[in-house]
Amino acid sequence: MSRLAVKKLYLETAPGQTRLGLFGSDNRLLEVWFDAWHRPNLMETVHNVRIERVFASQNRATATLANGVAISIRLRKSDAVLAQAGSILPVTIIAAPRHGKPWQAMLGARVASAGMILLVGLAEGAGNIALSSKIPSQDHAALKARLMAEAAPELPSGFGVILRRGGTKISDFSVPVTQLLSQWQDQANPLAADQTGCIYDGGGLLVRARRLFGDLTLIDNPAEAATIPVVLDDEILAACQPKTPLSCGGNLWCAQSHALWSIDLDGNGVTDFDRLFAEAAIEIPRQMRLRAMSGPVLVDLPRIAPAKAKKFRRALETALGDDPRQPDFLGMTRGGLLELQVPHGEMALQAVMEDQPAQDVLAGLRLVMQQPPFKPVKLAVSRAMAVWLEGAGRPALDHLDRPVQLVVWSDDTRNQTAHILG
Repeated sequence: MSRLAVKKLYLETAPGQTRLGLFGSDNRLLEVWFDAWHRPNLMETVHNVRIERVFASQNRATATLANGVAISIRLRKSDAVLAQAGSILPVTIIAAPRHGKPWQAMLGARVASAGMILLVGLAEGAGNIALSSKIPSQDHAALKARLMAEAAPELPSGFGVILRRGGTKISDFSVPVTQLLSQWQDQANPLAADQTGCIYDGGGLLVRARRLFGDLTLIDNPAEAATIPVVLDDEILAACQPKTPLSCGGNLWCAQSHALWSIDLDGNGVTDFDRLFAEAAIEIPRQMRLRAMSGPVLVDLPRIAPAKAKKFRRALETALGDDPRQPDFLGMTRGGLLELQVPHGEMALQAVMEDQPAQDVLAGLRLVMQQPPFKPVKLAVSRAMAVWLEGAGRPALDHLDRPVQLVVWSDDTRNQTAHILG
């Protein structure tokens, strides 16, 4: 059993923000997803939007959601006829904001699992069965025949499917198709063709996770659940630092620039390279998921014998296979760096935590919720936190079921979280 396969989920609902922890078979944290009230997580939501501007040379268009959020829409060649300024079209949100860019979307309504994508609203006569271009061409004929036999009979008119690279080993293609159809039909809010608004809200963090990873165990044992928030906080804090120690004594150094992520495997004097590279083959993919790295990722490795380097790359590719984003392993650059490409998705962890003072004071509100009920609580906050709670964070403060007295300290030093007094 892979240590990077998600096996348990922990859902924390707290004032102002929901967090979902995804844990592997060895109980280590693999990913954290956030859904904050002041900045809702729009991943995999589907909307009818009015196209505002089209930038044909950049293969993109812009629009604004009904709630005022700006989005950028990626256009394919086949979208050119549809994407005209003023037209109302369905789009699916596929990536969070990064580096000042808005939420990213693509044309069409779709719902995705790990192995299958359900397409909604296909034109009459359009092909409703397709395969990912990442699937080897020699496998296409057999897989398409199976899709026609197992998936096509389950598809109503106007629906289609794309088999993803991660779905080639599914034993019966009808199963994910019927599951995705059921989710769409149960939760979608169809709109008229000339009406803008949200069609499908994605189901929330827990539904999204189970769509990708199956009906996993939800940690709800009170004793275990009491310690998980501390684990989340500690792991998040560690993942916001550039250095990740390995148990063998080596280190990973992770850094993000505007264009790409870099990972440096530092032996730090370790002489057992077999152990160093074995640990790195597991920890590099974990850090990529935990930090929500996306886009180009370059890995710098110590020099080793070609046979051992090949063994490491195979182990790394295997571990990357558990990442639901399905990263592409591009091989070695001319400069000797290992090159990966990861589809954009969730906001980078460090970018989430840099949303100050929101994250600082939300941590304090979680502590308040852990106090005995009906007892007044004094919460020490910075001036910036107090201002945020009076504005965008007011709904989170109002959600508390106990009286809270804010005590504002004079030093507005960054990275100091709210804390309980007395």
